[in-house]
Amino acid sequence: MRSIRSNIVSATVIASAVQALTLFAANAGSQLHLKGGSFTLRDETPALLALGQRISGGVQAQSGVFVVQFGRVVTETDKASLTSRGFEILRYLPDDAFVVRGSLSGISAIRSLWSGDIGRMSAIKPEWKIDPALAAADSATVDLWISAWDEKAGADLLALVRGTPGARILSSGKREVAVRAPASAINQWSKSDAVEWIQELPVVVPFILDPMADGETETPPSKPALTGYESGTRIMGFEKAWERGFIGQGQAVAVADTGLDTGDESRLHGDFSKTFAKGYVMGLGGDTWGDPQGHGTHVMGSIVGGGELSSGNFKGGAHGAMLHAEGMWSGIFNNIMPPSDYDQLMGTPFKAGARIHSNSWGSPRNLGEYDMNSARVDEFMWKNPDMLVLFAAGNSGVDANMDGRVDEGSISSPGTAKNVLTVGASENLLSEGGIQKPHGQLREGDKKWGVEPLKSDTLSNNPQGIAAFSSRGPTKDGRIKPEIVAPGTNIVSTRSHYPDATTLWGAYDENYSYAGGTSMATPLTAGAAAVAREYLVKARGLNSPSGALVKGALIHSAVDLFPGQYGEGSGRELPTARPNGHEGYGRVNMDRATTLAAETMIVDEREGLATGQSKSWDFTVTSGATVRATLVWTDAPGAPAAAKALVNNLDLSVTAAKTGLTRTLGDTVNNHEMVEMKRASAGKYTVTVQGANVPSGKNGKQPFALLVSVERPVRRN
Repeated sequence: MRSIRSNIVSATVIASAVQALTLFAANAGSQLHLKGGSFTLRDETPALLALGQRISGGVQAQSGVFVVQFGRVVTETDKASLTSRGFEILRYLPDDAFVVRGSLSGISAIRSLWSGDIGRMSAIKPEWKIDPALAAADSATVDLWISAWDEKAGADLLALVRGTPGARILSSGKREVAVRAPASAINQWSKSDAVEWIQELPVVVPFILDPMADGETETPPSKPALTGYESGTRIMGFEKAWERGFIGQGQAVAVADTGLDTGDESRLHGDFSKTFAKGYVMGLGGDTWGDPQGHGTHVMGSIVGGGELSSGNFKGGAHGAMLHAEGMWSGIFNNIMPPSDYDQLMGTPFKAGARIHSNSWGSPRNLGEYDMNSARVDEFMWKNPDMLVLFAAGNSGVDANMDGRVDEGSISSPGTAKNVLTVGASENLLSEGGIQKPHGQLREGDKKWGVEPLKSDTLSNNPQGIAAFSSRGPTKDGRIKPEIVAPGTNIVSTRSHYPDATTLWGAYDENYSYAGGTSMATPLTAGAAAVAREYLVKARGLNSPSGALVKGALIHSAVDLFPGQYGEGSGRELPTARPNGHEGYGRVNMDRATTLAAETMIVDEREGLATGQSKSWDFTVTSGATVRATLVWTDAPGAPAAAKALVNNLDLSVTAAKTGLTRTLGDTVNNHEMVEMKRASAGKYTVTVQGANVPSGKNGKQPFALLVSVERPVRRN
């Protein structure tokens, strides 16, 4: 947008540690917020000091894991003081607390840090490490997932588990162990300083939606007439992006799923003849990256399929990008079984050049929970900020209370992670082929969607609507999920030729099939991410755009679907205008995402902001225009034990110079914010990003991505 780009007068940085403590002291927490509850931390410093004086022996005998909570916002000086006194900072806990590892002899030195401010220290308690959901376990043997604080503690954890009678290790990574063990081992293991968190082993599944009764099919005996909406790309505006030459060229996308087609490059589905880069065997006990189920092939075709076997009719959104296919099928479990080490799952294709990673799977257990899965993905993205990881929101959307609106709070993990782009399903537009029955007549439809207007509605008749099965947010800690939606009903894409592979929602022909779910919406959005990234590189000159910027570009250009497919009134589908827990910020729009040069200021801030710092940009607005500012950052991983996942908090504000009116959200739970000002008055405006609280930054600072648009009103004759 020329008016912004030509009128940036400053990018001012204001930094002062004293100023930070003054400004943000009101935000300092007096309680510790864990999943087991919020409470005032009991100060055990005197008892720990006395214990340290009584203990003799080696350093190992005197070491432990502690929680240190400051009575004010934590500064980098505080952290440096902790490490200089021999303590390792392991994790941040809300509010203003760190889990540290060190010797009892150093505790007196920590006490001196508080300098009159209220501060507390405690040994970490075993009960804080156990997922409260495990209290409901009533079997003698349980499948558990246990994590250590770091790789150093990981070796101790593995030895601990191996030495426990009756424990059978299912898989292990550098910091985590999946194990089948006696339930009595939970309390024993929680007492170890090596253990960070114990939860039930998540049942990870591809999000395969099977809404028909066994043996039923609605696919007509002959192919329906082509409408152009079959692949889902038309509703997303991909054709406009393709006309501009943006088809994902130069981009590489990794997909972890049930596999790809035959698993043999010499006999691969023709739609991948120009886009296949490499296949990887990732499933536990797997021996092929082929697709014996059919889900993965369909998913990958929606991203990079070239449409060679359909005369170009069924192309993927980024059919110029290259594909890294990760087959996670496990013959042992007859299901997908991803490796517990996400550095392997996501890091392997990342090292090979992939910068988009698409995942149409997850765990529908403990819906809305930020768990180990979520924390691991956030950690990977924190370490590798150039990668954008996408996850499907899940297919757990139901109207259990029978009020005619799909209930909230059903996001699956790792879609509950902060840094990933979580994708929900909107409706495609297809009246023939696939599944066309009303919701009330689908499998358990009378229980899930048995009240109007859901009951008589069908799956793909209104692109303004959200698919009834699509999981809704918010997460349990109140974060907005999904952030975005894309068509996910009756999508036509590539069909696996692996022997006995399913046809999902029905065969279109021998090379393509219908399918639906957030599984289908996610790869379409991954294709959009690849195309948006290509645009940022080629049109905006950003050689290596961050994952946060690519995520921000899709959010910023999305289209609000409010009020949804049922209009206003008591049956309104969407409770509020965006953002909300049904559509996030809206549906992907690739027409807008590939014309940002005409209207948007783009900032990919790699250094970032510390607590109390801010950066501002001035721009000019014409009368009646809409101002939109979108802020996204890749946050430090949260602790699975914490009740609040957000670690580093930035704030976004837009101020009108003439009136002094400021719009800000004061959001303290999300790592993305959008401020919109419609029908703005003419004049100069300032957009500001402020480091509200950055306790775990990179070199003390939180990087971010910012997009600002001024959209002029459309003149009507």
